[in-house]
Amino acid sequence: MKPVQFHPTAFKELNAVASYYEGKRSGLGTLFLGEAKKSRDRIAELPGAARKVRESIRRRSIHRFPYSLYYSVEEDEIIVVAVAHKRRGPEYWEKRLKAT
Repeated sequence: MKPVQFHPTAFKELNAVASYYEGKRSGLGTLFLGEAKKSRDRIAELPGAARKVRESIRRRSIHRFPYSLYYSVEEDEIIVVAVAHKRRGPEYWEKRLKAT
């Protein structure tokens, strides 16, 4: 299994979403992080199983939440480039691909 790393901005997004949900209801942010971890673990186990959304980018949904992990499978690791709401377009995170 390849390690799964978060792009620094994707990691900030993950925590911002968790904080948002925690502000809505106590414990909901923790639930979000748990579901995101399950998605990350599935990516590590079967990196090629998720649907391709770009030539080198795949998307794994986060169960119970309207968010997805967008990731790239590299030679030695898997990089999550975005933690994005399903209704948000990819334009904002595509520039991160050049940095990975």
